[in-house]
Amino acid sequence: MVKIMKRFRQLFYALTICFISTAFVYANKIEMYSSVNKTSVALNETLQLTISITGDSKSLPYFSAPTLKDFNTYGSSQSKSMSIINGQVTNTVSYIYTLSPKKEGEYEIPSFKLDYDGQTYETDPIKITVSPAQTVSSVSVQNTQIPQQKQSSQVYNFDTSKAVFVEAKVNKKTAYINEKIIYTFSFYTSINLLSNPSYQGPSFIGFFTGNTTQNNYRTQINGRDYVVTEVSTELYPQQEGNIKIDKSTLMVSIEDFSKNYDDFFASFFRRSKNVELVTDEINIKVSKVPQNIGMVGNFKMSATVDKKDKKENEPFDLKITISGDGNIRTIQEPEIMLSDNLKKYETSEKIIKQGDKETGKEFTTLIMPLSSGEGEIKILSQKYFDIQMKQVKNLPAKSIKVNVLEDLSVKKSSDIANGIVENNKDFHGDKDITGQVQPNIDISVFIKIYEFIKKPVLWIILGSLLLLYILARLIIKYIEYINKDQQKLKNKKAYKKSKKYFQKAKKTKVATEFYEYMYKGLLEYFASVLGQSADGLTAYKIRKELEQKSVNADLIKQIEEIIDDCSIVLYSQNSSNNETNLREFYNKTFDVLKQLDI
Repeated sequence: MVKIMKRFRQLFYALTICFISTAFVYANKIEMYSSVNKTSVALNETLQLTISITGDSKSLPYFSAPTLKDFNTYGSSQSKSMSIINGQVTNTVSYIYTLSPKKEGEYEIPSFKLDYDGQTYETDPIKITVSPAQTVSSVSVQNTQIPQQKQSSQVYNFDTSKAVFVEAKVNKKTAYINEKIIYTFSFYTSINLLSNPSYQGPSFIGFFTGNTTQNNYRTQINGRDYVVTEVSTELYPQQEGNIKIDKSTLMVSIEDFSKNYDDFFASFFRRSKNVELVTDEINIKVSKVPQNIGMVGNFKMSATVDKKDKKENEPFDLKITISGDGNIRTIQEPEIMLSDNLKKYETSEKIIKQGDKETGKEFTTLIMPLSSGEGEIKILSQKYFDIQMKQVKNLPAKSIKVNVLEDLSVKKSSDIANGIVENNKDFHGDKDITGQVQPNIDISVFIKIYEFIKKPVLWIILGSLLLLYILARLIIKYIEYINKDQQKLKNKKAYKKSKKYFQKAKKTKVATEFYEYMYKGLLEYFASVLGQSADGLTAYKIRKELEQKSVNADLIKQIEEIIDDCSIVLYSQNSSNNETNLREFYNKTFDVLKQLDI
């Protein structure tokens, strides 16, 4: 008996080790992949690179930010998610980087490697096409019809005494990386325009462009009234040093008052002139932010939960809002520390706007209470560079306390389970040859199972179930076959109705009788197939119905010729009794019908 128990114990240990080893291998299995939101981007645009790590491990490895020689890393964020499929828990952490290309051309985001648990994981490279920088296409101003006259071209320099002129300016010429600069292009006109102006803005190389707004107003310069159209663009410098903003160009057609014309003709015709208006280039001096901090501006942080009293295993949302004036898209999720009875899951983020202006970013994190008691959420301090004070500041850390209430329904189930365990604790054991106490295991259960398996009735039941399963599968297959090929069934029914006429035609040797039976058989056949009555059905109607069902035109023509041949014989009474001709016509008819698939 002791030897048998040893065998059982050894087998149990071996199976346990195999199970744990297999679980350990699969628990540490991860996948890593990368993706972008677009593979074609303009020089002054950005794209998002997402590197995702997925696995059933509770603690996924950390991935450090990549270094890309052809792109500037504009901002980064992180999100986590969890899914449960068939009881299998899968965690995913995604690292999201906002990239800005440095120059035009074809480039490749390389593959990224991660060493984890003795294995190397690698993503696929991604090809990116960088096109020339996009510009604002046009400025909306008053338009007047232009006559078809010969036009001249002239370049106007910046001079307030002129009828039209342009200027470009920025609100600051020195800035830090990621500090907001407002570039404003202004178009002044004191006369009517003969066409919509064409505006070609700068490429803004070295900047990330934000919102673009337009404003129209009136002003007076040197006693002269002007209508002003302004186009303002938010710029965020991305590199240290001197960055040049290219000139802007505007083409417009105006009335030409440079020559004196006869007043009589001038009242009927307006002379036009094409004018090219050009702004000056602007140089911006960009300084590096201390400690390479990405958040630049003036910010504040707030954090809330929906309610302070929580229940065990009932998740709730933690909302963290960072708002202020600056480059909102560079704001990153603050680091969170939780007490032992709380667990953090995935985080989502969204940009907060007031009108067209971005005023902040909101992070929503799912928190799960694990056990009762007081829980604490600590939101760690986050650094940012204050533009006004020219110094690094910290968003102060915040702490939120929650009260996790005990789930009584779970406690009751736990008490029942504990009672069962306590009742089973009272047992005695026997000592083996090593002197160790071994529990007495009742193997009568195994004997009963063996005796039950030996009974013939079990195999009869299993065999019956197997036969029922096979029969059900055959019925399902037959139904699928019928549903899949309804046309064959339809054609069978049609042939059954017209079969008596075709059989009579096959037996007779008299031509008039043969064509009469064939004609009636064809009408019955098509009436059944098309769902109509044979009375009044003609070759013309059959052709129209077949055309609506998209039947091949050549096949329709052959069917129409067969029916017409039968009609000609019946009405002209002029036919040959040649048995060979009748047999050929009969075979030809059925060859055509076999091709019909409607």
